[in-house]
Formats: sequence, structure tokens, C-alpha cells
Amino acid sequence: MPVTLFSSSKFKSACAACALTLGVVAPAMSTSASAQESTSPFTLSANAAIVSDYRFRGLSLSDHDAAIQGGFDVSHESGFYVGTWGSSIESYAGSELELDIYGGYATEIGGLAFDVGLLAYTYPGSSDTYYLEVYSSIGGTAGIVDWTLGAAYVWDQDNVGGTDNIYVYADASVPLGDTPFSLAGHLAYEDGAFGDGKWDWNAGVAYAFEQFSLSVSYVDTNVSGIGKGAVVGMLSASF
Repeated sequence: MPVTLFSSSKFKSACAACALTLGVVAPAMSTSASAQESTSPFTLSANAAIVSDYRFRGLSLSDHDAAIQGGFDVSHESGFYVGTWGSSIESYAGSELELDIYGGYATEIGGLAFDVGLLAYTYPGSSDTYYLEVYSSIGGTAGIVDWTLGAAYVWDQDNVGGTDNIYVYADASVPLGDTPFSLAGHLAYEDGAFGDGKWDWNAGVAYAFEQFSLSVSYVDTNVSGIGKGAVVGMLSASF
């Protein structure tokens, strides 16, 4: 949130939490649906999740309570995409919903995945509470390790406290043999919103079954209060 993020006190730790940046596998479709998809240059996907605590870059935006999340994306075979994602949050400036709207371009070159885009954080029901962020990432595979390096930048905007902010992170995941389990980790540094800077990190295990994923992670930061360490669980699905 603008006021909280850009004050001494504030992702989605999606990896969104994985929003922390998570990959999912779409469920199987009927033959006719698959045929229709193969002839269309557009792909529609959706996701939904229940989390025990909505952590955005390590900080709780649900006051350490559970949250409901979900969104959808439309991508073109050229690599361009648009999407939206939302989460329930602790009441803030008259809003109990974070709604993100984004668009960008993703491609693969030489075995490396590139992604760049623009994201708008909005809070329906609040007054003039939004901000824009540009983001980019590169990812690949080294042996059995999937890795991603990324950055997000918010420039000086009137409604974000008159400062800019940079967030850089590294993610990695490793499958546990031929099982549906995997290990994942995240480390990030943020500068601007917290003066001398903020660190956040998490590590956990995930179990994938069909279009569902169940994960448990330990999330922590060097910020007290909403950034104190906690175990966070997530049940998600993709469609």
C-alpha cells in the first residue's frame, strides 16, 4: 500500500508468497477445448488461493490473518500479456481489497526466460490510493535448480510519500527427486521505503497435485511488527 509501503513502518510475497512467484500446471481440457485453444493466439488462465497470512515482500498486509486471493491472465502467442490479481487485506484507508492490474512482455531466449512489465497497485474504496511499479526478471535452470533474479522499481509519485523505491530479489526451487514435493527459497533487498534498507527472506516446501499446490514456508524480515517471522501456509489452484 502506498502509505504503508513508503513509510518507516511496510507482492506479494508470492512468491505471493511465491506469488513469491509460483508456477502452476493447467488442468487437462477436453479434446474440443484443446483444439479451440490451439487455433487461438490467446490463452486465458486463472488462479485462486487461500493463505494463512498475506505476506507482501515479507510484511503482513492481512494483520497476520488468513486471506483469500485470486486472479486471471490473458496472454498472446507473441509474448504480450495483461492480467489482474486481488487479495483481501487488513482495512486500509477505507479499503479491504488490494487489486493489482498489470501488463508486460515475456519471452525465452537461449534457455533463459525474460519478463518485463508495468503494475498498478489499487485499493478499491479508498481515495487516491494507488501507485505504479515497473518490474523485470530473468530466470533459468542450473542442473535441477530453477532460479529467478528480478527487480521492481517505483519512481517518485505524489501518493507514495515523495520517494522512489527499488526491490531486488533472488528465488530458487529444487524438486525432491521424482516426488511431487519441492523446496523453494527467496532472498530480497529493498531500498527507499525503509531508509537504510530492508531484507526479507523465506524458505519452504510445496506439494503439487493435479492443478493444486499446497505449501508451507517460513517468512521473515528485519522489520518488526508486521514483518516478524512466521510460518505461512497456502493452498492454491490454477485453471
